[in-house]
Amino acid sequence: METIPCPDFLSRSNFFKVMWNFPKFLVPSFLCFNLVIQILWLCFISIGQDEWSALMVLCLQLWIYISVFQSRTRIRMLTEDLYRISNMLHAYTLQKKKMMKIHIWMYCLFVILGMTFLEVTFFRSGMIAYEQQELLDSEIIPAHLKEQLADLLYVTYAFTILLANGFSAILPGYYCFACNCMKQFFLCFEMKSKVLIARHDYQRILENYKEINETMIIMDDLLSLPILVSVINILATLFWFGYSFAFLPNDNKMLGIFTVTGFVQYFVLLMMTLPPAAAANQAAATAREIVLSLPGWFPKRHSIIKSLVCRRFQPKTALTLGKMYRIDKSMLISAIATLISYGIVLDTLGSVQSSDDEN
Repeated sequence: METIPCPDFLSRSNFFKVMWNFPKFLVPSFLCFNLVIQILWLCFISIGQDEWSALMVLCLQLWIYISVFQSRTRIRMLTEDLYRISNMLHAYTLQKKKMMKIHIWMYCLFVILGMTFLEVTFFRSGMIAYEQQELLDSEIIPAHLKEQLADLLYVTYAFTILLANGFSAILPGYYCFACNCMKQFFLCFEMKSKVLIARHDYQRILENYKEINETMIIMDDLLSLPILVSVINILATLFWFGYSFAFLPNDNKMLGIFTVTGFVQYFVLLMMTLPPAAAANQAAATAREIVLSLPGWFPKRHSIIKSLVCRRFQPKTALTLGKMYRIDKSMLISAIATLISYGIVLDTLGSVQSSDDEN
């Protein structure tokens, strides 16, 4: 809503215009508010591992928001480029457009239901009562403020769960959409290139590839660093949910449902980030091979085409994480293996510490 201009039929009413721009002010305000509350909690109430993990996740989400907010104009231009190339290549039929809309609405429904279910299971698990009791037992906070702060903590946790899980789903959702578009563009380019080669129209092939290739470069320049931080945020949250489920008391079933639900939701976000980007990179590599093979298809213009290809398209184009890691299919397995490895290490350290305490 921040990157897309307010529609004309809504901008005619001041009320709907304010409601359209409301998230622009709500999200940063509440992210900063939660960050301050979490820092104060660490300073005066508790300094456990859960509190440090929550602080790290909030810092990552705030950084993602600032980065995306600063690039909102370029994101709007990227969306316009995707729409323009889609029309140029006729990449989507009417049926595919309908299916894309259905998938987008299904994703929005998944996010809303996930946030609601997490909210309900969290408060029914009794975790908020434990946090409130820690606040009431604190000797630093004045007695006349404890009840008011306990109510404020309740409201803060309610909005934190909604905002954190909802905001974490925004960037992966858009990135998945853009990656699927790029993959479809390269597949469509591959199909049309066969027809254009038969027509000896190499210039059209190079022009089409140039448009798609430049859009992919812009997309990587714009989103590579935010998506890297987003993946770190998702992996950190996945690790927290998995670790909590492994070491939670077995008698609290609602807390177990909360952690399993959160783990499933964030695993879906991870699956919507890395595999689509890997598929887009694979399609881009196939399209590049077609372009590099063009001089062989046109022997009479071999030197001219080879010069154009070497001058314009010699560097490989790929979607990356922070301009450091090229996204491929093996990255998902590596990320999951890293989470399991850290879990085993922490479990081993915890067992060693417990045995030392007993001795």
